[in-house]
Amino acid sequence: MTRLARQALVVIYQARLPADPTWPPGPLILQEGQIRSTAEARSEYYNDKAARVLYGSAERPRRWHDPSRRVMGGIEVVGVEALRASVAGPDAHGLVAVHLRPRHGSPIALLRALAGRRGAPRLDFDPQVLLDGQAVIESTGSPFTISFVAPGARGLPRLYRQPRYWRWAAARQWLWTLASRTTLADYPPDPGNLEPREDEIIRLSSDWHAVVLRDGMGVVGIRPDQGRDDKFFGYAELYLRSIYLDAILLGLMQQQGITHLEKRMAAALDSSLTATMADLEGRVSAFRHHLWAQHLTPHGIPNRVLTAYQRQHALRERFEQILLDISDFNRLNRDEENRYVNSAVVVFTLATVPTGIALALLQVLETHNPWLFAAVGFACALLTAVLLRTRSARVALRALRRRFTIT
Repeated sequence: MTRLARQALVVIYQARLPADPTWPPGPLILQEGQIRSTAEARSEYYNDKAARVLYGSAERPRRWHDPSRRVMGGIEVVGVEALRASVAGPDAHGLVAVHLRPRHGSPIALLRALAGRRGAPRLDFDPQVLLDGQAVIESTGSPFTISFVAPGARGLPRLYRQPRYWRWAAARQWLWTLASRTTLADYPPDPGNLEPREDEIIRLSSDWHAVVLRDGMGVVGIRPDQGRDDKFFGYAELYLRSIYLDAILLGLMQQQGITHLEKRMAAALDSSLTATMADLEGRVSAFRHHLWAQHLTPHGIPNRVLTAYQRQHALRERFEQILLDISDFNRLNRDEENRYVNSAVVVFTLATVPTGIALALLQVLETHNPWLFAAVGFACALLTAVLLRTRSARVALRALRRRFTIT
């Protein structure tokens, strides 16, 4: 396993930001040749909506970076980034991206450790130490990883050497292993349905391919990497650590937002439904205008990366289900309100029509006889009682009673 000419790894953690970090604002700035991955350069690549979410503005930054490089065991730390995903405030939700480069061997053992696989070696670094109190890593599952390898002159070694995997190309073995963070000991793939499927592979170019799975993105160089003299793979690593990373970060924020909306939807059943749904509608509207996007840039690759992440987490279907649930509630609520109004009209009519008839009768008779007044009043009350005992009246009264009980 010594034929890898290039390795790159980005580990993305969910985190909380006690306050805005004191690091320099903006994304981590990397350089290859004359290209620098500044916020200004990336903003020209992405549309305005995506750029505001990913980078903020000079007055209101949303992203900060620590460019300090250090070595921890067999890992080189290239830099750290923090992105605030929610509005500013104490313990704001966010993401932390740690840029790494394995110094020895392959990244597979490190990926298995990050994924928490059984029997994986211990990590050589603690992400919380790298943050120096600027953010707090949340212990909610394993982090998302973006890993990239490019082969040396001898090509990529086969990871699955068993005869049943002979028809599985070495490049696809690496794509699957990097994205799934598994080996044969963790999960023996089915030889009859080898991953990744053809429609899951993102062909970044003829020289490198990628695949996005639920918790990882794997990128593999197809041809040998020439090392420092290979400008293409140098630019490829820069793009991976910048604009392709940004597409994944946006997908992770969308995942966080939709999960939060689903929790709010479930909580609506345990509270005042009308008030909670009104609040939820406001949150859905804010999410749609602030975070929800499927088209980031006229350049196609980031759109395909984001779409692949959304497909893995069924984000579109989940968001559509939230909209459908709110629409169903609003429809049922309108029907219920119409039913209450109709019930009130029925009760009002049954209670007042006999009275109107009695008053009209007394006016026609032009009498002041108290006995006649009493007789007409008694007849009016009797007729009202009879009408209120009809089926229509009982249904209307039950609806009104239920309305006032719920309120």
